Amino acid sequence: MKTIVEQIVNREIEAVIVYESKDVIAFADHDPINFGHILICPTYPYESYIALPEQVLLEIQSVARDLYTRIENAFEPDGISFIQNNGQFNELSHYHLHIFPRFCGDKFGWESSDLGVQSIEKLRQSLARL
Repeated sequence: MKTIVEQIVNREIEAVIVYESKDVIAFADHDPINFGHILICPTYPYESYIALPEQVLLEIQSVARDLYTRIENAFEPDGISFIQNNGQFNELSHYHLHIFPRFCGDKFGWESSDLGVQSIEKLRQSLARL
């Protein structure tokens, strides 16, 4: 079964495409955080960040940099966010990088677990396996 991104690449699903090459496509998120919310994806269905070939990753980063400037100029946001999920949190089963304008009061937020603020020692211990 094709991913949603593959269906967009093959023009089986309509999308507002803002960039496309042989390896990378960028299009408007159909359920945006704010207008200007774009997904940047490889055209091949790599599932995770680590699976991306180096040249595809570099192109995605180049497109993200260009779109950052275009979003900034078009929407004049208070900030710009990037989000990328892997594993069970990648609901498309196809790598995608979200880039979207942020505005004070837009109600988009980060909800942390109940860990709370940690001491430097606890953080050091938690990362010792790296």
